[in-house]
Amino acid sequence: MSRDVVVDARALAYPITGMGRYAAELLRHMTCADGRNWILLVPRPVPAALRATIQGSVQWIEGDVGWGMEAWIQRVARRELKRHAGAVFLGLANSIPFFGPRASRSVLVAYDITYLTAPRLTVPRDLIMSLAVNLPSLVMADRVLPISPFVEQQLARLIPRIRRRTRVLPLGGNNIGPGPTPRAFAARRGFLVVGLHPRKRLDVVLDAYARLSAELRARHPLVIVGRTLSPAERRRIAEPDLRDHVITRLDAPDSELVQLYRHSLAHIYLSAHEGLGLPVAEALSAGLPSIVSAKTPMASFLGGGGIILSEAHAAVAAAVMQRLATDARLWQTCADAAAEIGRSIGWEKLAAAVLEEL
Repeated sequence: MSRDVVVDARALAYPITGMGRYAAELLRHMTCADGRNWILLVPRPVPAALRATIQGSVQWIEGDVGWGMEAWIQRVARRELKRHAGAVFLGLANSIPFFGPRASRSVLVAYDITYLTAPRLTVPRDLIMSLAVNLPSLVMADRVLPISPFVEQQLARLIPRIRRRTRVLPLGGNNIGPGPTPRAFAARRGFLVVGLHPRKRLDVVLDAYARLSAELRARHPLVIVGRTLSPAERRRIAEPDLRDHVITRLDAPDSELVQLYRHSLAHIYLSAHEGLGLPVAEALSAGLPSIVSAKTPMASFLGGGGIILSEAHAAVAAAVMQRLATDARLWQTCADAAAEIGRSIGWEKLAAAVLEEL
């Protein structure tokens, strides 16, 4: 039996956040722990520092394309599957080759299907691509691996024929841990926001934070970690009720983010549409309580490690932030539950599950 795996690894060419980070960590843990040959397809050059972290029997096939990445992947994947008879195709970017050799097997990691559940939140160009490529890939793949039970439930509801071909993956994320000197409630400082995609509802978080008393805001600044703030978000942060208490750390390194997870009071993640919600998983592993929206993947695995908002409105979020900042017993209960759930979070079990499917 062939030990070759052809991988759509285009996500490695993007800034390593969200899906890109998930794909990178998955490959790091699979390629160094298994005797397979990995053929990684990337339509754009991958930074040397990132390439160096992916060890094992790895062959890189890089392109240098701007637009047309899907066409490049389809063409090169067909070629490599013919060259490596019996190879398995692993889709890490929501698509599989439509015209590969009949004997080849395809395994597709399913991140989310927001383009079906909330199309209004998807950029029109991406929506067209998703319906034309991602949806058929889900239908055609031999195995589909949803990254959370929530995604599996959505798939089963919207594409019933997929049920017998799915397997939910274990919860992925960096297991940060509390650190050598975990801080108690009295020493915790600040509310943490990670991620700045429009669906993260930063506007709601800012309005909620502005409702807190000046004394509470002075003690607990709002720290925002992400890539890019919109002009509207910048204007809001500059207003008098926020400008002295909001700290933006754009493109903060992982080392700083780890310290924020370990030392903040609470993590706020009000996104309504996610496949997993990596920041919440990593906050749990650090014993940091999170505030999340109901009917989301995060709510399904948060357990008692935080508070779930039935309505993600500013007034409701502000009330919960106030409680966590003033009720030491509630905070400690959430922190203990988060740490307990967080012990099982990591990339090793995830990688083992994908290797088993291959």
